[in-house]
Amino acid sequence: MHRLALFFVAFALVFPSRSAASGEDLVPLARIAPQLGYSYAWIASESAVALTRPGVYVLIRTGNPLYDVNDSVESTTQIPQYRNNDIYIGPSLVARLRSLAGNAVASHPSTSIPAARSLIASAPVHGSLTVIVSPTHTADAVIVEGTGPPSVPLTITLTADISREIPRVLLSRTYAETDKDGNFTARLSTAPLYVQKSTIHVAVTSLVGISEADTSFAVSQPNAGIAHPVDELPRDFRP
Repeated sequence: MHRLALFFVAFALVFPSRSAASGEDLVPLARIAPQLGYSYAWIASESAVALTRPGVYVLIRTGNPLYDVNDSVESTTQIPQYRNNDIYIGPSLVARLRSLAGNAVASHPSTSIPAARSLIASAPVHGSLTVIVSPTHTADAVIVEGTGPPSVPLTITLTADISREIPRVLLSRTYAETDKDGNFTARLSTAPLYVQKSTIHVAVTSLVGISEADTSFAVSQPNAGIAHPVDELPRDFRP
């Protein structure tokens, strides 16, 4: 009996459980991000973290192996987990973030990882963002404007709910900056989404310490103020 117990103890030491090993491999994203020169922002509306640096935007969601890299979607083998008010990620995703940071430095040689890390550490910014959306009376564009701390980078993300049968769709991601007075404005396209009554969500994020802002609106008719005889014809007879 004692020999059997010793065998199981030795087996556990040599071959740790898969869950325990994977849990030990996970590291806090808030610690890794500044080391690689990323700005870190928690997006409560998506239970996700947005990482930004020149030329790179990464969105990592809690409990989801899929993550966004700029306008593409990639996957990781170890699902990010929410612990201690942070997202913990596996070594494969850490390696991918390091690779993206290295590519960004090559594309933007004036912005190195140590310089970005020093900027984040030496100049913390606090505050909150506001955002409002105004129609342009066309089907494919809106005006997004708001306020925040002066001269900070912004990421404006448009997503859409088209149907209960279709997952939320990423429409676009735009980079902007507040002016010296803390104001920003951007004209953003909602194309190729033209389905009326679809809900478009607008999320604006910035640096660590700056609270995000979000709002939503419904896609309206492209020419709501125009009446034309063709609109009065039965649908089967319209050209």
